[in-house]
Amino acid sequence: MSQLEPESTESESDSPYKMSLSLNVLNHLGLNLYSNVPAVLSEAVANAWDADAENVDVDIYPDEEKIVIVDDGQGMDAEDVNERYLRVGYRRRRDDERSNRTPIHDRPVMGRKGIGKLSLLSVAETVDVYTAKDGDHNGFRMQLSEIQRAIGEEESSSGVQQQQYVPTPLDDFPDEFTEGTKIVLTDLTKRVHTTEHALRKRLARRFSILGTEYDFTVRINGEEVTATDRDYFHKVQFLWTFEDHHYRDLCRDSKLEAHEEREGKTPDGYKVSGWIGTVEKPSDLVEDYPGHDTEADDLNKISLMVRGRMAKPDLLESVNDSRMFSKYLVGEIHADFLDYDDQEDIATSNREDVVKEDPRYQELLDFLRIQLSHIAGKWNDLRNQQASREARQIGIVDMWYESLAPEQRERAQSLLGKISRMSVKDESDRRELFKYGILAFENLKYQEKIDSIGDLTEADGRTISRTLSDLDDVESSQHQQMVSHRKEVVDAFLCRVEEKGVDDKTFVHLREHPWLLNPAWEQSPVDEELQKTVENYLSEAGHFDGDDVDESSIRCVRAASGYTLVALRHPTEPANSGLHDLVDTFEDALEHGLEEEGYDTQFADVVFVVPDTETWSELEGLLKKRGVVVKKYEDLLRETSRVYQSRTSNDSRNGRVSRLLDQIDDGDVFD
Repeated sequence: MSQLEPESTESESDSPYKMSLSLNVLNHLGLNLYSNVPAVLSEAVANAWDADAENVDVDIYPDEEKIVIVDDGQGMDAEDVNERYLRVGYRRRRDDERSNRTPIHDRPVMGRKGIGKLSLLSVAETVDVYTAKDGDHNGFRMQLSEIQRAIGEEESSSGVQQQQYVPTPLDDFPDEFTEGTKIVLTDLTKRVHTTEHALRKRLARRFSILGTEYDFTVRINGEEVTATDRDYFHKVQFLWTFEDHHYRDLCRDSKLEAHEEREGKTPDGYKVSGWIGTVEKPSDLVEDYPGHDTEADDLNKISLMVRGRMAKPDLLESVNDSRMFSKYLVGEIHADFLDYDDQEDIATSNREDVVKEDPRYQELLDFLRIQLSHIAGKWNDLRNQQASREARQIGIVDMWYESLAPEQRERAQSLLGKISRMSVKDESDRRELFKYGILAFENLKYQEKIDSIGDLTEADGRTISRTLSDLDDVESSQHQQMVSHRKEVVDAFLCRVEEKGVDDKTFVHLREHPWLLNPAWEQSPVDEELQKTVENYLSEAGHFDGDDVDESSIRCVRAASGYTLVALRHPTEPANSGLHDLVDTFEDALEHGLEEEGYDTQFADVVFVVPDTETWSELEGLLKKRGVVVKKYEDLLRETSRVYQSRTSNDSRNGRVSRLLDQIDDGDVFD
């Protein structure tokens, strides 16, 4: 490659030491600079911007494995080609003969390292360059194989003589091409079978200076690339903008629900602009391209833009924020202060990252963390508000909300929002969440009123009466919900017993939850004392040492007519005449317990709960003659179901809350 030799001073020629550069440095600087076509096209577009071009046309020919890039910029004469374009590492911003702003449009130039043009050779074997400036036409060809051959020859030599690469001149200069630069990439080494639409998106996301506003138009196969081609503005639900608030206009009104304008200054006063948005659900930030065998694109990023060009694809990886809201984020942050001409270059060699330890970058991260903390709090409130509005589309829920006092609505809004946002398998589950959420809210509301009763005056008697009445309503509603769910559980056990009988697992559940068999068989404190006395008697008599009695299957309960000892018989227990002695033992134990506790022994019964089997049916009559009440598990479950059904049907205490929950139970209100 053509390279100008600097003039040597007398001291340099006398020195026994000298530094030289190997042609092999091209391998590290540019030939493998990028791994994808959009990144390479970005370098060509950036060069066109620096050349004051107003139009850039990128034409892709997948079948021919060819890409053509044409711009109408200033072009290059022979001196420009050799001293600047073919000079690896040429740094325009250090060239005293050229301004750091373009002569026609006064643009801040993007180029800095002077190696971007080498990236063309990372996607194509052959690069033809045609350029024209003030009537001076130049054309040359660079071939990857020739450069690699020169590198190989250099490595195989003694190392003293460095090789040069000389591009091949081209004589077939296009007649119609009079100003600007045309680059033709052929023998592509990277796939270009992505759709034009996908390529347009990727290029649009790498530049923010596209369009008539900047006198800079980029077209792919004749179709202009615009900001909307970034394909994420229409997904934004909540938006925060910094200094430049026109991003609001790019969002879809039907989707955008909130927008906040924020100041764009770092802690030390550097200017920052751009936007950060959140989407409705994380899946909105995942996209793929049908027919293209690459990984899906993840848009859950905040891109860093410097001088209108992407400098780092994702700032989020540097802040390491694991809060839930971060999965919903997308955005662009513009920080030109990272690339001031009089400061060191912060970009890494591949132009896809920055030096993370640089104080300027750390300053930007401080700004970003402050903004993200603000957004996190706002996001949660906005999501609750949005979800609450959706919940209030359900008429009965909205009626309940409107019935609340103004000071209660903020908490209610948060509650409805959280319920609406919960992930459920079935909408019937959400109905249950609404019911119990509203019931819990009502319970808390009246608890607060009760706490304030002590401060009320005699004149507030009506308030006290209303509070107690409302509390009765809440308690009635809670009772109804409990009874309703108990009936559902009892019915489920009844179906199981009817189908399979009482197996071992079912027996254990019935033993541990006696209300399944009879709502009255739940223990109360007085029954617990009687229970202990009876158990002690049976234990002293040695009846817990064998298989005839299991203490967990014995329960002493207080019935309307007196006291009852309930004995749940195991489904595998043999039904034989030995039960007579067991009946005597139970009767003695119950009588002893009642006497010890000072209770009347006149109304005391023993109840055997047995499986519905032929053997037990034969013994049922004999047991009844002994005064034992015999109940079957299936019959008790059926009776209990009827009891709970009766309680829900005949509850005359239904108030406002109870009616509300009943209406939520009605599926029609959720249609």
